[in-house]
Amino acid sequence: MDMQWFDWLRPYVESLITVGLIAVAAWIGGVAAKRAVRAALSRSGLDELAGNLLGRSAQIAIYVVALVSILGTLGVDTTSLIAALGAAGLAIGLALRDTLSNLAAGLILALNGAFRQGDFIEANGLLGTVLSIDLMSTELKTTDARKIVVPNGTMISSNIVNYSTYPVRRLEFFITISYASDSQLAERLIHDALASTSFCHTDPEPVVGTDALGDFGQTLLTRVWVDADQLVSGKMQLLADIKQAFDTHGVEFVGPRLEIQAVR
Repeated sequence: MDMQWFDWLRPYVESLITVGLIAVAAWIGGVAAKRAVRAALSRSGLDELAGNLLGRSAQIAIYVVALVSILGTLGVDTTSLIAALGAAGLAIGLALRDTLSNLAAGLILALNGAFRQGDFIEANGLLGTVLSIDLMSTELKTTDARKIVVPNGTMISSNIVNYSTYPVRRLEFFITISYASDSQLAERLIHDALASTSFCHTDPEPVVGTDALGDFGQTLLTRVWVDADQLVSGKMQLLADIKQAFDTHGVEFVGPRLEIQAVR
């Protein structure tokens, strides 16, 4: 009688052992795959966001395969189950197409490295510092301290200008002086102002010269490479220094003038 019970239970025990082994192997394999994918992407320099998503996806894929194997071991018709899961997945995908579009765009943004957290960018007509990048949206902080949340689908379809990619940027500005002023003296004074700063670079060499001869005076062009974080404040400082030097040496600024004459 005991042997009959053992013979009756043996197939079930073997199935349970097989299911347990598959479950343990799937858990170990899923964790290992997630860590391996994240480590590989980390070595390649990709963002942690992409590593987490792809690692989690690999882990879930192993779990799904293990689940199908367990159900097959237990005698469940996995063919119909896979077909049902496929139909359900299609229906969910159609219902969440906008969400999935943002999800895919978030992954692409994480992989292509167009910008990172802390970068100052322009996208979709918006200027701001990147506060965070997640799978659904990107948060920007504007120059007047407003937070803007942009869906990644919108972000990926925009032309993105990253102002923080390179540590050095070119600064360009124009100054118009009168024809009575000495343009060579003005150019020398501008060169002196550039040389007196710590953020202006000498390689490439600054360019200063006459760009146009207009109705009111001669326009001097200045092009100089500066530290990227000094693009705005550095320009203000340079213009103030140049103004002071021009005033000291008698170089006259000019611009459009409106003359009104009284008719008697």
